[in-house]
Amino acid sequence: MKGELVVKRSTIRKVEDILRDYPKIDKYIEEREQELRYPTATRDENVGGGKAQYKYPETTLNTIITIDDDRRINALKHQREVIDDCLDGAEHDTEVIINELYFKKHQQYTIDGLISSHCINVSRATAFRLKSRFILKCAKKLGLYDLS
Repeated sequence: MKGELVVKRSTIRKVEDILRDYPKIDKYIEEREQELRYPTATRDENVGGGKAQYKYPETTLNTIITIDDDRRINALKHQREVIDDCLDGAEHDTEVIINELYFKKHQQYTIDGLISSHCINVSRATAFRLKSRFILKCAKKLGLYDLS
């Protein structure tokens, strides 16, 4: 492998999973924010007995702090930013490949299909190289791959 870096298959799969989730990231963030804003309170099944202390739901300020500090939301936002940055720096053929293979709900083409239908104007080897470079760039920015 002249000049190419070897990346673990598990790292590639992780990045591919993140890419497939990319179109749904905003939905995931919204769902998580709703979970934090309106937590499901456990119902007290203790019927009878003394008066229980009523606990008020979190205040708006606590909810905002919780949303800002939530690891899951921050991880999703970070993933979205990384993919956006990588897409901004990608050339047209790379964008077409990534969009078709990972962002579409129902994939219509493989890389070979993209080439034969003239959606991209590169050789097969170049198409796979563009895809690999994009995944490697995402992996580096996501902190999943280190050159050391």
